[in-house]
Amino acid sequence: MTMNISWLTRNVACASLLTGTATLVAGNLLALMNQPGDGTFAATLAMVSGGPGLWLLAATLAIAGPILWIPGLLAAGTLPGSKPAAGTRPPRPGRVPAALGSLLLAIGMAVGVGHFALFFGVLGSAADSGLPAGTAERMVTAEDGYVLGSVLLWVFLAGLTFGTLLLALGLRMAKAVPVWVPVAALAFTVTNFMGGSVPTLVGAAALLATFVPMALALRARDAALAAPAANSGPSGRSTRQTA
Repeated sequence: MTMNISWLTRNVACASLLTGTATLVAGNLLALMNQPGDGTFAATLAMVSGGPGLWLLAATLAIAGPILWIPGLLAAGTLPGSKPAAGTRPPRPGRVPAALGSLLLAIGMAVGVGHFALFFGVLGSAADSGLPAGTAERMVTAEDGYVLGSVLLWVFLAGLTFGTLLLALGLRMAKAVPVWVPVAALAFTVTNFMGGSVPTLVGAAALLATFVPMALALRARDAALAAPAANSGPSGRSTRQTA
């Protein structure tokens, strides 16, 4: 029974981080490849009207990414606090920033689902309605300035920014991830506030460099904890025969 639970834990947590990261990267690249040429609202509205299926795909990726990510993010926050199988050493350094970072990230991602649903839904509805570009722009601008949209956006950005940095720093303090992970996390958070193709590509690469090592560390950690359990009986003592 212990082996089954451990197998499920490490694979679900690892798959959560990997699929969530891949979905977010795919969404960013899709948005980059379909950016309107002049960047005006009218061009954006025409792009959404001309490709409703593509817009729906982008919305699905943006919403699915945070949902898929949350279980793995919460599991990653436990890495520094995990004791070795024998339980003879205290938890490693970094457990507080890692736990806090994973919690902030999870909250940010949960709020981000609402933010993305509102953003893609309002613009998609404006395109489907056939409203003139000027009227649709005023509606979207009003939605952006409405307190609900503003709160969702800023909570999402705060959770994403501070959560990513704290989680990466905590896991590095615990030596659970390579030294480049906090650097990649910083690059990812900075590029989130920048526009253009180069920052988007750099951010996508930094996102992978930050969270793929965390997923691999989760799988390796739980596999190591599972190994001693394989040699233990129901009482927790080794089942190996002695002479």
